[in-house]
Amino acid sequence: MAVAPSSGEKKRVLHLVGSTKDTYYYDLSVYYCGLCDACPDLDRERYAFFFAVVGLDGMWCFPESLQDEVLAAAPRMPLAQALERLASLQVDVMVPHMFCVDGMTRYRSLFDLLGIPFLGNHEYTVWPATDKATTKHLLAGAGVQCPKGDLLVKGEVERPTTIGLPCVVKPCNEDNSRGITLVRREEDLVAAIDYAFSFDPRVIVDEYIAGREVRVACIEEVDGSLSVLPKLEYFLADIRTSAHKLGTDKSGKLSKTALQDAKQDGDRKCPADMSPELHARIDSMIIAAHKAMKCRHYSLFDLRIDAEEQPYILEACFFCSFSPMSVIPSMAQHAGREEIRHPNFFHSLLERAMAEKRAEVEAAKCAQRDAISGFAVAGA
Repeated sequence: MAVAPSSGEKKRVLHLVGSTKDTYYYDLSVYYCGLCDACPDLDRERYAFFFAVVGLDGMWCFPESLQDEVLAAAPRMPLAQALERLASLQVDVMVPHMFCVDGMTRYRSLFDLLGIPFLGNHEYTVWPATDKATTKHLLAGAGVQCPKGDLLVKGEVERPTTIGLPCVVKPCNEDNSRGITLVRREEDLVAAIDYAFSFDPRVIVDEYIAGREVRVACIEEVDGSLSVLPKLEYFLADIRTSAHKLGTDKSGKLSKTALQDAKQDGDRKCPADMSPELHARIDSMIIAAHKAMKCRHYSLFDLRIDAEEQPYILEACFFCSFSPMSVIPSMAQHAGREEIRHPNFFHSLLERAMAEKRAEVEAAKCAQRDAISGFAVAGA
């Protein structure tokens, strides 16, 4: 996939990959992006795909593929040089695959500043969603029910004051269930809190909601309306931990079959079996949450449902790499609608992101013309 000057025919799509946080997030990003790019149904007659990879040291490279040897041999460059390379690529739209906090926020803002549109949520949506305490605060303000919880801050408040046992202890700024513990015994609480603090100086201690766990996605239709996709239920003994997510080998590297290995037969079901009343209750909650968090294109939430069929949002998960096995495409596959079957929805979002940027630029030009005209009239 050699970089070549734009022919003006194919739309130029850039996959933004990597992490500045740690090896796990870097490998996760490369892994998911590789699955996205490997999809045989991508419209390569309409789109040309390229890669920009950000390393742990903040250096960039632009490999022709994500194969290990190609990625290792790609020349590294600082941000200033990378910006020149981005300009020469004449990128039409970017697909974000960076899952660390900086990748989901600052690097998206960089592309906003460069005037390059991208899929998914803006930084101002992702920033509060990366902090579980802030997410709960925003959702509660919109009337969306979340588990009760205490916020702990390292060196200030290090023990819960209102939440008893059993409880769930988790870092505020961490994903993929890293640092999470279900605590049932008092003697285990301190170790669980210390473990969570090893990931982040802010920790949430939530009441444990015994019951069903589901993942629910909301997507924006072409006309701007919101639809909730078929829901995914996980069958668990208690909670989802990192053991239920993508695993690593002895060296800490993700295996080539990590995603397939994580999806065991019988541990999940989509669509989930629910009463019409529960479906409606969750749909209303998810649409309200999508709006409260100012989401764009799509949103994804983890929920718990108690014995009285009362749903609680646990956290927001505002990322998707749009591989055939990613959760939103997997859910959409069960909707029975060709227009959102993968990769149709992905292609649609590429076009929408570019159209939204064109409309934004045109609106800015109109506002500038109106301002100049108004100034001229006032000075006449």
